[in-house]
Amino acid sequence: MENISTVFIDLDDTVWWFTENSKLSLRHVFEHFAMHNFCPSYDDFTSVYLAKNKELWELYHHGKITKDFLTTERFRFTLEQTGYSGDCTAMGATVDKEYLHFLSLQSTLVPGARELLEHLNARGYDVNILSNGFKQVQAQKLASAGVSHLIHHIVLSDDCGFTKPMPGIFEYALGVCRASASTSVMIGDNYDADVCGAHSAGWRTIFFNKNGLAASDCPCADAIVDSLHQIIGLL
Repeated sequence: MENISTVFIDLDDTVWWFTENSKLSLRHVFEHFAMHNFCPSYDDFTSVYLAKNKELWELYHHGKITKDFLTTERFRFTLEQTGYSGDCTAMGATVDKEYLHFLSLQSTLVPGARELLEHLNARGYDVNILSNGFKQVQAQKLASAGVSHLIHHIVLSDDCGFTKPMPGIFEYALGVCRASASTSVMIGDNYDADVCGAHSAGWRTIFFNKNGLAASDCPCADAIVDSLHQIIGLL
């Protein structure tokens, strides 16, 4: 991929392995708050939570709900559905705070992420994170994984009030990093938020297609990979 000088990378499930780290964190809060006392099983708890969390994040990406609603509602709803008899709103906020804290301390990276970041830095690219994740935990995730030194800027939706795929966050990122759309590329695992958003902003895109979407369903992607190691051959 020629004439690229600035690389923007999504954090969760592209660099830092959110899916695996979240499993540990959900197990932690289930045990920490003794949820077995009211919830039939850990599997029931995670099944309800994961479905609701996915639904809420889709709404958040498109600006249809606030961050505060997302972080309160995902556990409030889960507690309500799994049999908690107390104040589900208050308890949901408490659980979410503990979940995010424990989550941010986890260190597992997506396979190939460290090697990719080291490669991009060695090649002289300006390497930055562009994420819809929350400000209070994103930098800590990178620190916990030991890769902070490989990232020049962390650009977050929390900082500008726009979420991917909204045009505003891509414009904001260019300003923060003093970059231009014509020489920037976005790498991410969310086709809608990362790839379509960046494509609409005039950036080039690399879709980390870990879920095996058909190439014909990904017209906004300039390149499609199913492992991060493949990106080393592109940049």
